[in-house]
Amino acid sequence: MMDSPPSLSDRALQLPLSGIRVLDCSRVLAGPFAAMLLGDLGADVIKVEPPGGDDTRRWGPPFWGSPEDGLSAYFTSVNRNKRSIVVDLKTDAGRAVLNELATTSELLIHNFRPATAERLGLSAAQLASRHPHLVVAVIGGYAGDDPELANRPAYDLLAQAISGLMSITGEAGGGPMKVGVAVLDLVAGLEAAVAALAALLGRDRSPVRRVDVSLVEAGLTSLINVLGNYLVSGEEPKRYGSGHPNIAPYQAFAAADGHAVIAVGNDAQFARLLGVLGLADEEGRFVTNADRVERRDELVRWLSAAIAERQREELIDALQRVDVPAGPVLAVSEAVQAVVDAHAGGWIARAGAMSLAPSPLRLEGDRAAIRRPPPTLGQHTKEVLAELRASGERGRTR
Repeated sequence: MMDSPPSLSDRALQLPLSGIRVLDCSRVLAGPFAAMLLGDLGADVIKVEPPGGDDTRRWGPPFWGSPEDGLSAYFTSVNRNKRSIVVDLKTDAGRAVLNELATTSELLIHNFRPATAERLGLSAAQLASRHPHLVVAVIGGYAGDDPELANRPAYDLLAQAISGLMSITGEAGGGPMKVGVAVLDLVAGLEAAVAALAALLGRDRSPVRRVDVSLVEAGLTSLINVLGNYLVSGEEPKRYGSGHPNIAPYQAFAAADGHAVIAVGNDAQFARLLGVLGLADEEGRFVTNADRVERRDELVRWLSAAIAERQREELIDALQRVDVPAGPVLAVSEAVQAVVDAHAGGWIARAGAMSLAPSPLRLEGDRAAIRRPPPTLGQHTKEVLAELRASGERGRTR
């Protein structure tokens, strides 16, 4: 009889990126998020911070512990599974430490503007000349080849505005709105992580040692079907609130006691929706999706009147029984509780005194573990420098 497979914590050294060292020289969100994903997969991520630390350490309240500890809720959300080392890259001594770290690393991530990267010793040319083995992932703000534009500061809010995302977000009669989280930082960080992994995987077959992603370009390409609609028709995309430009009905509706979303993806689902609502399209106004999109306002008024008379949970249950996608619009607290309940109370990760969202990744059926809680500023400086000294001494004795 075979023994049961070891838990993920038991086989931590067998994680896919075990043995890969990543230098996270980035700050705020996109770069730290990319590096955290790699840390979840087993990489030894060393977060290289300036003496004042990552800006987000002070982005609060709320904080875990005292604000002086630098463990804001924001910072801890994207910096698990990392070690923190303080290195002042504005000094010769700090840049020397960075170069030592780079000799023992496979990947470096940063999101500095080109002029700043040059001053800190992080430009592509500087790193390539000193560390030809190193894969470098750079996350920038703006797309294009204009040096002046590339050296402008950029945050997710600017990227959402400049990419067109804000122009299509919000109610039809209202003004442009940002998405509730820094979604383009997350998109850019995810794309940077994928590109970096591809470069690492192919390093023996490909000369790629640098990958670049910009927030604005990631934002524009992430418009997906909305961008496709514009490229096909030339028509300026509009805001639809919770609705969809290409599908109807596909939005939130107000039931008698709360909001629910109904996502009809094909004509058969629409017919079943009408059955649940007790409605009949006797004139054939809404038979196809194209009909429904063309008569969207009329359709939504018709459905809304019927939905407003139903209790939300009763309606959702009835729709789910006939395989029409539907669900409640939950508050964050309700969403967390629903996921906790779905995992028998064991979803939230504990890291010392902190409660954190876990990694959504599962490897061989086990969730990627939090091996290291988000670090305090410079928590591992002595540890990492000792490793560098030991590595140097081993190299001299060979």
